[in-house]
Parts: sequence; C-alpha cells; structure tokens
Amino acid sequence: MRPLLTEVQLLENYLKGTLPEDQQLDVEIRLLWDQDVQQKLANQQLAYKTLRLFGRRQLRAELEAIHVRLFG
Repeated sequence: MRPLLTEVQLLENYLKGTLPEDQQLDVEIRLLWDQDVQQKLANQQLAYKTLRLFGRRQLRAELEAIHVRLFG
C-alpha cells in the first residue's frame, strides 16, 4: 500500500480505537511531536464529521420524500 494510504488507514484505526496498544502508543507519541500528523488527524476527523452530516441530511431528505408520497 502507498505510504499516504497506509497513514490514512493508521489514523482511521486510531480514531476507531482498533489499533493494537503498541501502535496506538506510537501514534500518540507522533501526535505529541509532529504537527503534520496532528493536522492530518484533524483533517480526517473533519472529513468524517462532514460525511456524517451529509449522510444525515440525505437521509432526512429521503424520509421527507417518503412522507410526501405517503401523506400527500
């Protein structure tokens, strides 16, 4: 896997809490010392938050369309 994708996967697993303890500690140490990693983690968190919000809006719109079809 390409290094960038590997890092994205590592940060994703860190956010989900699915890393083994040694890898989790490694990420936490990198976060303490590397502002680039801090920024990448913040960007990934923002991307996930944006996707969740978009999904909720889309679901709300679909439910409203169903409501209109059923109840006029």
